[in-house]
Amino acid sequence: MKQNITLSLLLGLTLAFTAGCDKDDREQTPEPMPEPAVTYSRSIEYQDNGQHRDTTFQAQQLKAYVNQNAQSISMGIAPATGTEGIGFTLDRAKLPATLTGTYTLKTLRDRTLDADVSYYYDLPESRGGGTLIYPSSMQHVTGSFIISSYDVKRQLLSGTYTATLTGASDPTVAYGTYPKRKCNITVTGTYVNVPLKQVD
Repeated sequence: MKQNITLSLLLGLTLAFTAGCDKDDREQTPEPMPEPAVTYSRSIEYQDNGQHRDTTFQAQQLKAYVNQNAQSISMGIAPATGTEGIGFTLDRAKLPATLTGTYTLKTLRDRTLDADVSYYYDLPESRGGGTLIYPSSMQHVTGSFIISSYDVKRQLLSGTYTATLTGASDPTVAYGTYPKRKCNITVTGTYVNVPLKQVD
């Protein structure tokens, strides 16, 4: 009788210990990292006649990065083909610990705003090749860069962006074309769960 009670007690303790271990194993399994998702649309509107050249890239065609060091946080979004893209840079010391907020874009007339922005467009070889760069230090820019959420544990950023370069030179014509038509270039999009990486 005593032997049966002892065996039952040992079996019960073994099952309880095993169940506890299984629970601990489940709790220690890290959550899978979510896949980043970005969108990117670009519109070129010509000032002389209102004509549009608009392109929206498919999600699988896009890439994005966010890098951080002691001085700045930089984000870039572009088609994987590298034919064009946009980048934003913010002064790290001026950002809150949460990183979240709506940040205005610096422009030719006001360098005191929050974020530098630079748009680039690669010309095909048939039009002379090369990369045209439109930095906010030389452009009239309006728009914002928004960080809507920051997952501190997994170091992931999400948000939206919009930038309009007013009176820019047409990026789509051959490099040597003169004069170039004036246009407004607008780039808009979203980014979700993009990893924030520490760089030197």
